[in-house]
Amino acid sequence: MKKLTIILTIVAATAMIFSSCGKYEEGPAVSILTKKARVTGTWKMTEITTNGVVYTQNDNETWTFKRDGTGNYTETDGAYSESTIFEWEFNDAKESIIVTVTYDNTFHLTEWKIARLTNKELWITDTETYGGFVYETITKFEKE
Repeated sequence: MKKLTIILTIVAATAMIFSSCGKYEEGPAVSILTKKARVTGTWKMTEITTNGVVYTQNDNETWTFKRDGTGNYTETDGAYSESTIFEWEFNDAKESIIVTVTYDNTFHLTEWKIARLTNKELWITDTETYGGFVYETITKFEKE
C-alpha cells in the first residue's frame, strides 16, 4: 500500500509539472535548452498577424541574435538591402527581449513580449494604439 501511494504521488507530481503553464503563453512548458540558447541564432520572419488578419512575409527579413548580446537585422527585397547592428537582452523575468539600436547618436529601445520560444520557433506579441485604434500583433519567426 505504501509503495502504491509513493507511485501515485510521483505520477501526480509529474502530471502537475507537465500540465502547468510555462513562462510563455504558447509554450513550451518544459525545455532542456536555456532561453538564451533557444534565442541565439538567425531567425527569419515568416508571418505577421494583426487583429486576426494574417500577412505572410515575402521579403527576406532576418534577425541574428548572438550569444554575447549583440545582433544583426537584415532586410533584402530584390536589389534593396538594409543591415543594422543592435544589442539585445532579456528583461529581468525573461518574458521579453529588449532590442537596442543606436543611430543618429540616439538609442532606440524595443521590447518584444515572447509568446513562444522553442529552438525552431519564436513568436512575439505587441499591442499598440494609433489614432484610437488598438492593434494586436503576433510576429512569427523560424530559425534558419
